[in-house]
Amino acid sequence: MPSTLRRSAWLAFALVALTAQAQPVRTGVTVPDRSAPRPTESVGRFEATVVDAETRQPLPGATAQVQGFQGGASADAEGRLALDLPELPATVVVRFVGYAPGLVPLTAEDLQDGVVRRTVRLSPAPTTLGEVVVTDEPPGEVLWRRLLARRQRLSVRLGAYAAEGYSRLLLTRDGVTDVRPVAISLTEAVSNLSWSRGLGLQEEVVARRRLPDGGPFRWAGLEPLPDLYFEDVLWLDGRPIPSPTRYDALDHYAFRLGETVEVDGLRYLDLAVIPRRGGLVAGRIRVVDSLLVIAEADLRADFSPGGSVDLFDASYHWEFEPVWTSASLADSVWLPRRFDREGTVQVNLPGNRIPQVRFRQTTLLDLVVPGVRGEATGLGRRYRNPRSAYAGHEIFRAGRAALPFDSLEVVANESEWIRRSELADLLKPQEGLSLGGLFGAALSLAGVDVEGEDDD
Repeated sequence: MPSTLRRSAWLAFALVALTAQAQPVRTGVTVPDRSAPRPTESVGRFEATVVDAETRQPLPGATAQVQGFQGGASADAEGRLALDLPELPATVVVRFVGYAPGLVPLTAEDLQDGVVRRTVRLSPAPTTLGEVVVTDEPPGEVLWRRLLARRQRLSVRLGAYAAEGYSRLLLTRDGVTDVRPVAISLTEAVSNLSWSRGLGLQEEVVARRRLPDGGPFRWAGLEPLPDLYFEDVLWLDGRPIPSPTRYDALDHYAFRLGETVEVDGLRYLDLAVIPRRGGLVAGRIRVVDSLLVIAEADLRADFSPGGSVDLFDASYHWEFEPVWTSASLADSVWLPRRFDREGTVQVNLPGNRIPQVRFRQTTLLDLVVPGVRGEATGLGRRYRNPRSAYAGHEIFRAGRAALPFDSLEVVANESEWIRRSELADLLKPQEGLSLGGLFGAALSLAGVDVEGEDDD
């Protein structure tokens, strides 16, 4: 599915989830974890029915995992699950959102015809807030409290990390006289990124290439990677917004549990992020259930246009991946690997007409190294000196291989018209890149500085 359609579908899900309650898992199949070696033979099989300890109602979607091993199983609509046992004795951990986990110790003596059968009763886990005990919170908010606690522990445990980044920004003009979007600017950059507790996420640009030459478009330039997970404030297009992962996130947002999917032995939970007031973000965040870390996020900010900006609409997408996992999964760390930013800006200046501009940015992270701090995150220890290791624009080769140009980016990269022009001239609704002759009146931008300054 194209990324634009995929993000639209996720945002539509978030709107539906405003009144939605937790939905049952779709299926109860066991999916092996392909990322870790598993024994070729099991010593037995664990079959269980997972129920609520008070109501005795089944808990579809509950998960079971042998402690110390990856992979697992999830319960079907009747609360039943089956799990291969790689060794005995062993302890099976059974989990369900909003319930205290159940520990089931097993020995070889428990086997009957190679199978251990149990009924596992889980009790709701109350959350203590000062002197108030909350037992009737929506499951999504119970889960989110656990994720925030996990975030704090991982922040201390991780301490720091470093990475290399490749970013690309395409600007297209979409004025009333343009029959199709017209590419007007292309920017590429490589950077060193480092995060540490106390300092937050920092990005140092190593090399940049921009067509046409000059400064960035004032109202939509290349943005640094926003830290969705560890920081309390989310910086989006120059605006500070309380993050859904800040320590008091539940004062700013409601979280509603939605779809549940299982891939490669991991169970993913989709949560709708619902702002409690204006000026925040809304959308969807996907969480790895057993690890309590973020796997993906699609958010849209509620920006109030002001000044010369009539319209500013943007969506943001993050993808995370595991960079280190302990044998027991207790210290698994997932860090960002991709960030996408798309949107539209409409500027209205007295005496001038600036057509609507669309922007699309992608940032890819590579060589993500956890626990790196100090001078090892600096320029000299990360990207090699471009003059000695590369020729011309070859420093961007790896990024382009990972993120090939699309048709509009090819035009922007190869167009002599863009190379010879200034950004202010490219904003005029006139000759298009793929159109011959004058197309629309060339309107002046007298006295208007459309270029800003780079923030390195």
